[in-house]
Amino acid sequence: MTSSTTAVAKWPEAVKAGARRSVLAPDLTIDGDVSSTGPVDVQGKVSGQVKSPDVLIAPTGVIDGSAIAHDLSVQGQISGAIDAHSVSLSATAVVRADVTHERIAIESGAQLEGRLKRLR
Repeated sequence: MTSSTTAVAKWPEAVKAGARRSVLAPDLTIDGDVSSTGPVDVQGKVSGQVKSPDVLIAPTGVIDGSAIAHDLSVQGQISGAIDAHSVSLSATAVVRADVTHERIAIESGAQLEGRLKRLR
């Protein structure tokens, strides 16, 4: 890679109209990766990668791994890595991850440990 080369993230495209939402229930534990072309709500625990155009980590949700999305909202917990066009951390978010993003919003009270890297 030369010094003139810039990093370009390959986030999933934004959610298409009519896409159905997948809900990973609070009592569900997944040991492996989750991938969807529609929105995904993580209310349970995923140990692995979650890849979707729109990922919501609910207050009860935990990802121990990575999240790759166009739009990512964190109300619960994630440990690992975040790679998303738009990231929103609510006041209840607990993030222990390096975050690659284009846009980020962090509410007062959110806990964030990790590096932020903004791509344009």
